[in-house]
Amino acid sequence: MTTALAGTGPAQKVTALAGTELTLVVRNRTLAVSSVLLPIALGVFWAFSLGRGPEVWPMVVALQVAVTLGMGLYVTGTQTLVARRHARVLQRLRTSGISDGGLLLATLTPALAIALAQLVIFAVIDVVIGGQVPSNWPALVALVLGGIALMVGAALATSVVTPTPERAQITTLPMVFLMLGAAIAMVLIPATGWLQALLLVPGAGVGMLVRLMFGGEVGLGPTLGTIAATASLLVWAAVFIRLAAHRFRWDPRNG
Repeated sequence: MTTALAGTGPAQKVTALAGTELTLVVRNRTLAVSSVLLPIALGVFWAFSLGRGPEVWPMVVALQVAVTLGMGLYVTGTQTLVARRHARVLQRLRTSGISDGGLLLATLTPALAIALAQLVIFAVIDVVIGGQVPSNWPALVALVLGGIALMVGAALATSVVTPTPERAQITTLPMVFLMLGAAIAMVLIPATGWLQALLLVPGAGVGMLVRLMFGGEVGLGPTLGTIAATASLLVWAAVFIRLAAHRFRWDPRNG
């Protein structure tokens, strides 16, 4: 792979490596089922089974977004990073001229592509079956960008404590469950009161932003609520990236 990347610029090398990574992920049947098909199946099931009323729809969307970010992006990203590190691919590719940041970006591109594709699929399905349309577009943008940042940071952090690709199915479970639980809790709890402190939990910002997307109320109001929820996602993303940077080493043991 290193030889194939020789003689091209940094951007072309990152693009070529990202395309190769996407092909490898698609060919992995186990990963395709657990991170691609299963989240879509769950999201469609929730959309049709839980109802489409204004009091229920934010919960449906929160579940869809949480399972997409948690399984499509976080689990896929963690497994891919660990698999490439375990095979010492990352270590070898450092001689290709790609920066460490570019190398990690290319490695995580398949997970990002899967998550974005799932979000688009859910958006189309939700519109077709008559679901609510978001009324707060800044909250929607913040949800996508902040959620992606959080899950990328979590994938980097989890990869440093995951010894093998197979173990990633176990080490990622706590964060996936926390993401789902926190997102749903923030949609359902009262708009004011001490329960709003749950925003400090990783992933809770997803639920608050979904709530605000559909015109729901929060104690801080729409603008401050959007800022606070986005800040929660980005702060946790920074914490996870900091942990990953502190623990990650490009040596024969860690790739």
